[in-house]
Amino acid sequence: MLRKARDFAAEQWWRFLIGIQVLTLVNFVLLVIASSDKLKSVIPVTYTSELVVMLVPLALIGAWGMGLVLEKYIKFPQAQEKAAKERSPTWNENFRRLDEIGRRLERIEKKVE
Repeated sequence: MLRKARDFAAEQWWRFLIGIQVLTLVNFVLLVIASSDKLKSVIPVTYTSELVVMLVPLALIGAWGMGLVLEKYIKFPQAQEKAAKERSPTWNENFRRLDEIGRRLERIEKKVE
């Protein structure tokens, strides 16, 4: 019962995190609209819609570029995975068991030879 509740909560949290990524983009669009009067003095456009059509794709390209740098050069996903493995009791138990299995196999190989 508790395991099902925990898994349900984890699934809902994962969905929330996926949704929050979209919410970040929506927040950016609303920020552009809210600050459009000040931005119009810097960027030569007359309508807020032009500003949104111009800045939202630039923000998407910028976010993609930042993701590319984090993935290709900084190796951020690998660092995240490493940190998650180090903190996970399940992974630690699995690695301990694999080490034990490896030691047993080595002993069996020595006996066979």
